[in-house]
Amino acid sequence: MKEPRKTGKKGFTILHISDLHRSPTDPISNDELVSALVSDRNSYIAEQTPIPPPEAIVVSGDIIQGTKLGTDNIRQELDRQYEVAAEFLDELTRRFLDGDRSKVVLIPGNHDIDWNTAFQSMTPVPEANIPAGLASKLLDEGADLRWDWNSRTLYRITDRALYEKRLDAFWDFFRRFYHGVPGLLQVRSGADANLFELCDRKIGLAAFNSCVGNDCFAFHGMIRKEAIAKSHLDLDDAGGNYNLRIAVWHHNVEGPPYRTDYMDADLVRGMIGRGYRLGLYGHHHKAQIAPQEVWLPDRERMAVVSAGSLCAGRYDLPTGTHRQYNLIEIAPDFQSAKIHVRTMAVANLFAPERLLDFGGATFAHLSWTPPKNAVGRPVSVDQNRLRTVVGEAEALAKTGHPERAVALLSPLPLEAGSYQRRLMLQAAQDARDWSKVIEVADPPDSIEELAFVVQAYVELGKADVATNVLQRDWERIEMPASIADDLRRRIQALGAIRK
Repeated sequence: MKEPRKTGKKGFTILHISDLHRSPTDPISNDELVSALVSDRNSYIAEQTPIPPPEAIVVSGDIIQGTKLGTDNIRQELDRQYEVAAEFLDELTRRFLDGDRSKVVLIPGNHDIDWNTAFQSMTPVPEANIPAGLASKLLDEGADLRWDWNSRTLYRITDRALYEKRLDAFWDFFRRFYHGVPGLLQVRSGADANLFELCDRKIGLAAFNSCVGNDCFAFHGMIRKEAIAKSHLDLDDAGGNYNLRIAVWHHNVEGPPYRTDYMDADLVRGMIGRGYRLGLYGHHHKAQIAPQEVWLPDRERMAVVSAGSLCAGRYDLPTGTHRQYNLIEIAPDFQSAKIHVRTMAVANLFAPERLLDFGGATFAHLSWTPPKNAVGRPVSVDQNRLRTVVGEAEALAKTGHPERAVALLSPLPLEAGSYQRRLMLQAAQDARDWSKVIEVADPPDSIEELAFVVQAYVELGKADVATNVLQRDWERIEMPASIADDLRRRIQALGAIRK
């Protein structure tokens, strides 16, 4: 049985980093990176308006630099780069999350693709066999044709099994990172989408592979539409009552003319229609913060945020941009977030970035619309969750597992007169958990609760306390005198038996 969700109004902060690939001409070591991030954390938690320390880490792709076509000892070089990345992420997880890898989200990026393996799976197409309408065929989803502009050569993917191995080095790294990690929802290497639960199961997160069809000649981003749909169903099947659903992918969703390395924004709109409200990505080495909207029965909004590159060298960064990362400070109501952008401008140390698009502030505030039900009304996640948990607890209590029902109900609000409070008291009595009865119902709010509390104190060998409670509360809750007298006699009788 899963741990029950905890209650209470508390926000959640995510450390969002991306594009960890190290530049060979402008490298930065693991010690420098971790030191800079730890130093910055010590600063922002002590600022006049503190930013809470991160409780999860999202890495939105490009774990390594990768290799060029024609590189010798390809796998050996890829493994070396992943070893450096693994050491960095191990240390970062230890210092920020007490080593809890279930709160670290990893996805691949285009730099994680082994171009050499992709190229080996292709065969040149003779010029006489080049099909008509080639341009449109190259853009088809699942197309096996690739055009190399450098050599003006058309290639066809003729060994699909080999082509699908172009991310093997990443997935081997991924498998090692999560091996034996408890608390993962649905995480496996090679998946189009991996699912995580964060913030005491209040957040459901889908981590998508946006490198479908991406290789040495095709630079676009793409997520399989069925992966988005299945992630929605799988999160529903996992419980579904999340206060917030987050999607993570690698590629940006817009680009300048003559660029082909971005992803169709329509895929993001498909996420919005399935309840995702915050999207995190990377790829273009620059922080970008904007809402995305989709028209369904009503306008629905998703906040879409990219992180700049944490490790790219100066020649790989956009003009005027430095190494960056984000802190995503999600509000306690899970309907908005502050996006804090941190930049490495001086002496390899991070500091707040002034966001010109937001009036020079060091953070941007974004909100989104809550998901809606079939009749267009906002979904009450808390009410849905309450009904689900109470139903599960009721089933457990009726099938001879009252102690499990008590554990499931304990985190819930147990207001006077509520059904879950009555169910809790009955389950605690059946489980002979007398301390829980007293914790919930002393002081009592009804005649029935007073009877529960009196019995609990007697069962614990505290007949005198039971008598005092009865004397204190029977008139306040308007208990008939005849019932109060009967309870006194029962206390005396049971007290004598316990002695």
